[in-house]
Amino acid sequence: MLGEQIRSIRKKRSITLKELAEKTGLSIGYISQIERNLTDPSLSTLRKLSAALDVPTYLFMGGGEGATGLTTRSSDVVTLSQPHSSIRYHLLTPMPSGVFVPQSLVIRFELEPHSRDGDLPVIHPSEEIILLEQGQLDVQVQTETVRLNAGDTTVVQANLPHIVSNPGDTPAVGLAVFTPAVWFPRGGRTLDRPESSTVSSKEPVSCKY
Repeated sequence: MLGEQIRSIRKKRSITLKELAEKTGLSIGYISQIERNLTDPSLSTLRKLSAALDVPTYLFMGGGEGATGLTTRSSDVVTLSQPHSSIRYHLLTPMPSGVFVPQSLVIRFELEPHSRDGDLPVIHPSEEIILLEQGQLDVQVQTETVRLNAGDTTVVQANLPHIVSNPGDTPAVGLAVFTPAVWFPRGGRTLDRPESSTVSSKEPVSCKY
């Protein structure tokens, strides 16, 4: 289960609960509850934990190994989702291997009506191209927001805090392309919701998917 997986990785890296709490900004008690499967962490929490433990976020989201060659069959697509989360990701790019590491990451996303992709804006060192296939999508980059309709495309420049939301009554479905690929987390101070964190600042989450 997820809790045992997180605890196993933490112990393999010789990281104490206190150290993990300091790295993530989450409380020791909250992390302990996650490791004992007493609570379901949000996507933003998983991003913080993956960054602190130096593993890809998809490892904690129920994804399988996925394709490792140059072609991804529909049966090999890794789907990432979390309980109580309004967004689902499908990794269309083959997984990195010792033979080939893709330079770009392509994700298909499905965002439920009247919802956002997380609690806080995220920031990553990759350029992100968003192509909306169905529905509507509001893309907020720093203080500016652009609304996409089906067929529209926008670019989110690297290292800018951003968050997306679906203002419509139908799911927003589209593609996100990250260059370079964001396979592994980059260290950095990340913050969670105030009620489960030791800090209350609203800084963006530094992460990779």
